[in-house]
Amino acid sequence: MPVVAAHETMQLVTRQTRRLSRHLALQIKRVLKSCDPNAVHQVRVAIRRFSQGIVVCKPCFAAKDLHKCRRRLKKIMSAAGQVRNCDIADKFIDRWSLPRADRLRAKLEIRREDAARVLVTELKRWTDRKLTAQDCAGKSLQEMAREALDSMAKDFHERGNEAASPKASPHDMHSFRIVAKKFRYTLELFDASNPLVAGIKRVSALLGDINDCVTAAVLVPRLGAHLKKRQRKKTEEFRQYWALEFAKPRKKPVGSAQASRRQSRPEEPPGKAAAG
Repeated sequence: MPVVAAHETMQLVTRQTRRLSRHLALQIKRVLKSCDPNAVHQVRVAIRRFSQGIVVCKPCFAAKDLHKCRRRLKKIMSAAGQVRNCDIADKFIDRWSLPRADRLRAKLEIRREDAARVLVTELKRWTDRKLTAQDCAGKSLQEMAREALDSMAKDFHERGNEAASPKASPHDMHSFRIVAKKFRYTLELFDASNPLVAGIKRVSALLGDINDCVTAAVLVPRLGAHLKKRQRKKTEEFRQYWALEFAKPRKKPVGSAQASRRQSRPEEPPGKAAAG
C-alpha cells in the first residue's frame, strides 16, 4: 500500500476509534452519576460498538494494547450484564401481577445493588485507552471493511439459518444474537446506510426478547409460566421474520467502496449512532 494511502488509513482508523472511545467515556460518566437501567444499557451498547470497532481494525493496533483494552472491557461488560439482568426481571414483575410481588422486587433490588457496586468499581478502573493506529499491515480501510463484512455476512446467514431451525436451543439463538450484533455494528461503522442494518436490528430485538425471558426465568422462577408463553411467541416471530427476510443467502458481497467513502466524510457525533 502506498505511503500516502497507509497514512490516510491510519488517520481514519484513529479518528473513528477516538469517536467511539469518547462516546464510551460519556456513557461511563452517565453510569457513575446514576446507575439507572437506561444508563447501564447504553454503556453496554457503547462497549460493544467500541470493541467491534477495534477488532475490525485490529491490524492497525499493537496486539499488547488491544489485549489490555479488551480484557478490561470484558470485565465491565460482565458486571454491567449482572445489573441489566436484574432490570430485565424487574420489568417482567411489573408486567404481570404476582402474589407478594413487593417481596420479589425487594430481593431483586438487593441483588441489583450488589451488582451495581461491582460495576461502579470496574468502571472506576477504566482509563481512556488512547489507541493510536500504526502500520496497518499493508491494508487499506476499504480492504479491511470488505474482508470483515463479507466474512460476517456469510457467518450471519449460516448461523441465522441454524438459529431459526426448530431444533435450535435458546443458547443457540443467543449465540447467533451476538453474531448479529457484531455484524450490525460493523456495518454501521463502515456503511450505516446499508439496508441490511434495519433488518439485523429487528432480528437482534426479537432474539433479545427471547433471551430476556430465559434470563428472567432464572432470577424469578415464579414468572416461569408467563415467560415460557412469551418466549414461544417471540421465537415464532423470529422464525417467521427470518424466513421472510433472510432465509435465502445473499449472492452479492456486503463490503463495498462505500466504506472508504463514508470514512472520508466529516466525523459524526456519537448521538447519531443507532441504539441497541
